[in-house]
Amino acid sequence: MNHEKQSAALYTRVSTEQQVEGFSLDAQRNALLDYCRKSHIDVHKVYVDAGRSGKSIDGRPALRELLEDARSGRFQQVVCLRLNRLSRKLADLLHIVELLDRHAIALHSLTEELQTDTPMGKFALQMAGSVAEHERRQIAQNVRHSMRQRSRLGRWNSGNQVLGYRWITHPDDPRLSYVEIVPGEAERVVSIFEMYASGLGLKAIVNRLNQEGHKTKRGKAFHSISVRGILTNVNYIGKITYTDEKGSRQMVDSEHESIVPIELWEHVQLRLAGSSCPPTKRTTRPFPLSGLLKCPCCGSSMIPSHVSRKRKNGVHSKSFYYVCSRYNSGGSKVCRANHIRADEAEAWVESRVRHFITHPSVAQRLVEEINLRRDKQLLPTRQRLKQIDAQLASLKRRSIRCYELFEDDHIDASELRKRLDEIRAESGPLGEEREKLERSVAGQPERSIPAANIRQALDNFRPLLQSASPEQQRELYRSLIDYIAVPHDRDITVATIQGTAALLSLEIPPIPIRRDKQA
Repeated sequence: MNHEKQSAALYTRVSTEQQVEGFSLDAQRNALLDYCRKSHIDVHKVYVDAGRSGKSIDGRPALRELLEDARSGRFQQVVCLRLNRLSRKLADLLHIVELLDRHAIALHSLTEELQTDTPMGKFALQMAGSVAEHERRQIAQNVRHSMRQRSRLGRWNSGNQVLGYRWITHPDDPRLSYVEIVPGEAERVVSIFEMYASGLGLKAIVNRLNQEGHKTKRGKAFHSISVRGILTNVNYIGKITYTDEKGSRQMVDSEHESIVPIELWEHVQLRLAGSSCPPTKRTTRPFPLSGLLKCPCCGSSMIPSHVSRKRKNGVHSKSFYYVCSRYNSGGSKVCRANHIRADEAEAWVESRVRHFITHPSVAQRLVEEINLRRDKQLLPTRQRLKQIDAQLASLKRRSIRCYELFEDDHIDASELRKRLDEIRAESGPLGEEREKLERSVAGQPERSIPAANIRQALDNFRPLLQSASPEQQRELYRSLIDYIAVPHDRDITVATIQGTAALLSLEIPPIPIRRDKQA
C-alpha cells in the first residue's frame, strides 16, 4: 500500500497542582511519542504550556502557536493525552476543533480514544467537552467555597501575595501551614503608611520607593495602584475580608499578626476618603490617540497629561501632551515621560490616515494582500490535492493493468477480485480526503475581489472620519490603527502607524514630501 505518512502536533500542558496527578509534562510527552511511534506517525513538534490554566486559550503561548501552525497546514493531526489538556472550557474546545476541521486536521485524544474526523467522534467530543467544563466549574466552585470558609474562620487565604507576610507550607500536613511576618517587608509597609499620613501623594511615594530600589511582592517596580492597594489592605490590621453567598462584603478578625497600628491605619483611611472626591475642574479635551501611541523607551501605552501655566498677565493656560503610562504611575525610575504634544500628534495622525484611505493605490494593495494571504493559506491544501490526484491516477493504472493480466490469463478471477479490492481500499480514503479538501477550498472567499468595492468602502470612511464626534473618532481610529510606534527622538512625523486586521495589518506609509526643483 502507498499511504503517505502523516505528521502530528503533540500538545502537553500542566498547571502547578497537576504535576503530581500523573499528568506531568514528561508523562504526557512519553505517552504521545509512544503512540506516534506505534502508529508510524511523524512528529512535527511538541507544543508545551507549563504551569498554564486550562480554563481559557488566553495566556497559553504554545497553544496559540499550535493553532497558527495549523492555519499554515504544517501537520495533519493534533494529539493530546486528554481533551482537558487543550481546554476545560467547552466553547474554546469547540472553537479549536472547528479551526482544525476547517484546515482538514484531525484531533486525537489518547485517553478518551477520540478522533474528530467522524460524526460519532464529534458527538463524543461535545460530550467529553461538556464533562471537562463541568469538572472545571466544580473545581472552581469547591475552591471558592473552601476559601470562603477559611476566610469566615479568619484564616489566611492570600498565599505569598501580600507584602510584609510569608506563607509557610507544611510539607506533610497542609493544616499545619501558617503565615509569618517578614521584618524587612513589614518595615517598608509601615513606612508607606507613614509617608502617606505625613502628606505625600501616591506618585511621590512611588517615586521614592522606586528611587531607593524597593520592589513589590512580585519583584516589580511600584506604581500608584500597587501603593493604593497596600494602603487599603485590611490584612495589615489583622483582618480578612471576603464576599459571602449573598454577595455582601464581610470583614472578620484573622489569626495572623497585624503590621500597621490601628491609629495610623485610621488616619490614612480618612485621608484616602478625602482625596477620593472627584476633582472640581476636569479636563474635557478629548484624546483620541490615548493608548494607541506607544512609548519609545518601554513600549507602554501613552496616556493624556496636561501642564497648567500662569502667564505674566495673570491668564492661565494649559498645554496638552501624551506621556508614558509607566512613568505616570511609576515615576522616573521605571521610565521617562517622553511627552508628545497632543495637538501635533493628532493633526499628524489624522493627515496620514486621511491620505492613506484616499490614495488610489490603497484599494489595489488591499486586494493584492487578501489574494496573497489566501494563496499562502491554500498552498498546503492544493499541494495535497496534487499528491492525491497523482496517487489516484497511479491506482487507476494499477487497476487497468490487473484487467490486462486477467485477459491474458496471467491471473484468475479470484486473484483479480483480491487485487481490485486492495486498490479500492487505498483509493476510497483518498477520494474522501479529496472531497473534504475541495470543500475547504470552495469555502474560501473568491480570488477575484473587485477593487472598486474596497475603494467604495474607503471613500465612505473619509466623510465619516471628518464628521465624527471626538468619541466616535477615537473608536474609528481604533478600528484602523493597532498601534503607533513613537521613535526615540520623539519626532512624531516619522512614527510608524501599524494597521489593524481591518487593514490586514498593513503599515500606513508616510506622506511623500514634495520638494521643489532647484533652478
